[in-house]
Amino acid sequence: MKSITNTFQKTAKYLGIILFVSLLITACRKSDNITQPQDEAGNQSAALSAARALEQSAPADAAKQAVQLDLNSLSEYSRGGNRNIVEIAISNPNFSALVAAVVKTGLAGALSNPAANLTVFAPTNAAFAQLPAPFNNAQNISGITNTSEVDFLRNVLLYHVLGAEVFSNQVSTGRSNAVTIKTRGTSNDNTIYFSKTFGLIRINGRSTVIYPNINANNGVIHVIDKVLLFPSANIAQIAIADPNFSSLVAALVKTNLAGVFTGEGDFTVFAPTNAAFAKLPAPFNNAANISNITNTADIDALANILKYHVTGSRYFDWDLGLLSRIETLASAPSNKLTTILGFNTGWVKGKGNNNFSQTNPGDILATNGVIQVVGDVLIP
Repeated sequence: MKSITNTFQKTAKYLGIILFVSLLITACRKSDNITQPQDEAGNQSAALSAARALEQSAPADAAKQAVQLDLNSLSEYSRGGNRNIVEIAISNPNFSALVAAVVKTGLAGALSNPAANLTVFAPTNAAFAQLPAPFNNAQNISGITNTSEVDFLRNVLLYHVLGAEVFSNQVSTGRSNAVTIKTRGTSNDNTIYFSKTFGLIRINGRSTVIYPNINANNGVIHVIDKVLLFPSANIAQIAIADPNFSSLVAALVKTNLAGVFTGEGDFTVFAPTNAAFAKLPAPFNNAANISNITNTADIDALANILKYHVTGSRYFDWDLGLLSRIETLASAPSNKLTTILGFNTGWVKGKGNNNFSQTNPGDILATNGVIQVVGDVLIP
């Protein structure tokens, strides 16, 4: 497998950014089938009630998707393990887009190699349909002729493959990660992140394993409901590109913290929008006022507030627990946030806040962490 991955080292960077932005826009506008409160600052009781309901509804929703797609018919392979990964994918019409992508990118031989020992996270046709053309269905994928698009698609597929067999019970409860066979470009762009809660596995905060442990003779397949896209921008680049974060960017620059989010790292940033900063008194209420701050005490206070929005590791919404206490980079002892889990949204509250803020959108993947957008500034 090493020789195969080394053959495909060119990544179509501009296409990656375009696709990243396209999917981000789509993700912000769509929600999962699981109903949750839509108000941004829900009270603790409502947030906890919604989170506890997920213990039953989330695994049930995944199982329902599996039934609708007739994935249970693949159980015969789990027992026998007498077909390779490609043969199993070909056998079910729900993987026609995946099969077309494997053929188009020249990876069919690698994924059918009897000497291989792989884990493949296999997106369904419905997962591919969420992507922009020409990556959205089998016909369009088969018609791709642009070399850069083929190279990009190949890297996306390699980002779905682990070089060792990993069954669902081998994924640790809580947070973990694994390095894929995609060639590393920027930091962490070949790593996927697992969130396992209530027995349900989510990947990169967005994709759910809806049917695990299809046993092939050269590995194992886990069916997922969203295509995994490797990150192409760091936290700072994402914030700078979005005008809704101009106050946050101004605050990071004013406090000399911007550089922290431009390099390598593994952060979670609960990122307040401009509307969140507007709720604060001057001079902390907008980008222009923040940029003009000269008082050292104000700058120090602002720096500590910003650090209170950052953790030193990645937390996706499915990792946030039930009234968990998450340590931030702010000064102790007032350096912990209270969090409640959710699907593509979660809840977070600072010690000085009266209500929980909903992450909306949540789980924006960056090369050096994850961004959770919040509508309130969190107060230590």
